[in-house]
Amino acid sequence: MALIGTIRKNGWILIALMTLALGGFILMEIISNSQRNSAGDVNSLGKVNGTEIKRGEFDDYEKLVYANSKSSTFQVRSQIWDYFVEREIVNQEAETLGLGVDGEELKELEFGLNPSEVVAERFKGADGQINRQQLAGIKSAIEGGQFTDPMNRAYWATQEKEIIKDRLESKIIGLVTKGMYTPSWQAEMAYRENNERVDFAYVRIPFDKVTDAEAPLTDDDYSSYLQQNPHLYDQNEALRVVNYVSFDVKPTADDSLASRDMIGKLVDGLRNTKSDSTFIATNNGILEDAYKTKAALPPAIADTLLKLPLGTVIGPYLDGNAWTIAKILDRKVVADSARARHILIPKSNANGEKIIDSLKNLVETGKARFDSLAVKNSTDGGSAVKGGDLGWFPLNAMVPEFNAVCFYTGEQGKLYKVQTQFGWHLIEVTGRKFIKNESSVKAAYISQRIEPSEATQRAIKDRAVAFVQQAKTLTDFTTVATQQNLKIETSTGLKINDFTLGQLGANEYAREVVRWAFNDKTKVDNVSQEVFGFRDANGGYFDSHYVVAALKGIVSKGSANVATLKTLPEAEAKVRAQKKGEILKGKITTVTDLQLLATQWTAKVDTAKGSSMMQAGGEPRVIGTVFSLANGTISGPIVGSGGVYVVQPITDKPALQTPPDLSLFRRQMSSTAATAIRTGLLASMRKRADLYDNRNRFF
Repeated sequence: MALIGTIRKNGWILIALMTLALGGFILMEIISNSQRNSAGDVNSLGKVNGTEIKRGEFDDYEKLVYANSKSSTFQVRSQIWDYFVEREIVNQEAETLGLGVDGEELKELEFGLNPSEVVAERFKGADGQINRQQLAGIKSAIEGGQFTDPMNRAYWATQEKEIIKDRLESKIIGLVTKGMYTPSWQAEMAYRENNERVDFAYVRIPFDKVTDAEAPLTDDDYSSYLQQNPHLYDQNEALRVVNYVSFDVKPTADDSLASRDMIGKLVDGLRNTKSDSTFIATNNGILEDAYKTKAALPPAIADTLLKLPLGTVIGPYLDGNAWTIAKILDRKVVADSARARHILIPKSNANGEKIIDSLKNLVETGKARFDSLAVKNSTDGGSAVKGGDLGWFPLNAMVPEFNAVCFYTGEQGKLYKVQTQFGWHLIEVTGRKFIKNESSVKAAYISQRIEPSEATQRAIKDRAVAFVQQAKTLTDFTTVATQQNLKIETSTGLKINDFTLGQLGANEYAREVVRWAFNDKTKVDNVSQEVFGFRDANGGYFDSHYVVAALKGIVSKGSANVATLKTLPEAEAKVRAQKKGEILKGKITTVTDLQLLATQWTAKVDTAKGSSMMQAGGEPRVIGTVFSLANGTISGPIVGSGGVYVVQPITDKPALQTPPDLSLFRRQMSSTAATAIRTGLLASMRKRADLYDNRNRFF
């Protein structure tokens, strides 16, 4: 009590002590951060040959270019990183070679007849063609000093960097491809590979004819595979491989009943509302614009929707993983197909509605013909040349607003102004066909998805926590998972900036598992003490999986070794397949008849016709062997990528006379090589670059 009294009298002492403690904690954090990040790294995402990629510029680019992207944040940032790295590599190489893009060339790439692919893709109209009108407006604004909006100016400046990068990359690739030459022997080889053909019979014995227990792997097996494929699994950066189990969160019967009760409370409201649209919108329902025939209606209530009186509310009924109620709004016989013509002014045109109003007035007053105006004004190139005629099309083939005019609300011979996702349309319905005369229904729906409750989620998470408490090592992890009949998944080799984990997808939750695997405190054989929650991938506000991970192995950067192959699941699978192939090969004695071999191994005899060396695909050893054999000769067993093969040519290879003019095949070989250069040169340059990636400290 005396101590408490002293503290009360001298409260400032307690405050001072707390302040000192908090200050010490903050100081420790600052020191820790300074040790992890040097001063130069604070705003540096990485370096390319010594040139920094700044966090600020990176973030600005993301906001400008990917503001409306539907991809995940991590996917977007990965794409941006690739762009910044490649841009720096290209700029550095171009400077070394003396290449550049001057002002006139840049202007031509922005506004000329053959603009950059960057511009062509970004300024594409509804018809798939470049929106020249919009580009002309931007050019005029720039030249007239009216392009003053800061956001637009920043966007255009960023885009110019993209255009320059793309152009310089094309120039560098052009320098390489222009220096390529195809010698005569290579052209002759291309001719033979294309034209030498043979038919052959074969038996394939799959690797699973040998069990894993029959093919235990040793270090010698890995070493043998490594000698045959010395650089196949070399790594440019360190990898982590994790084992993980997923505790799936599924709704219980009580959860389903709760969802049914929730939707059931809306039945009276939907039945008695004076405004269907308002009630549906308030309760996140769907009010369909289209009339649907029986085939397009929900199967569970299709007959009911077609029979009961208008205004009837049906349900709750089970529709997939949701309880749903439906209201019959209208019913009518709708045409099976319609014919119409239209004029389209794209949404990029700010004056689209006014233009359509003007065109409508010209037609209605008889001052102009619809077809003539369509040819001159419509940006739908496919129909414009036909005077706007779209021909006959079935119900619901068009977007909802267009469909409604053509099948429900519009009258033949009248003009209608309609706005859709493509822009403003002037529509005239020119015909309707009634063949089946089926009754169609317009309905509204409100659904309540069946989702796991908090109690259900908590119960599953408790199971995952209990698993962690029992599994302290990788061995324990495997034992406990086996006892609980949980499937152990093994990741591919994960890189430090990866954000994907097997079937669990690419998301921020997978990213947390990767972060844990690369934490300096995480060692091989460790089991995560944290249970990783994965939110519902379909937008639900609940956890759909709880994941526990264990670090199976670490693959170091550099040349592959036996440990690398043992750690990587894909490499282990290849080594095992090779060993099984050798075991099968040893079991196949002299073969005199393919049918007998097939019977012995419960396989079948197949035939490949017209095979060429160009069709080797994934079995080059098999095709190569076929071309080395005389007609009728049966090969020995061949270990391929998909099993062990025995082959027998069943036709003679025709003698080929090399034509005197091989120019066609020279061009073919040059074109193939040029394509490889276009797709692979930048990757090769990137591999050679001195790249320092610091992203994992930020994202």
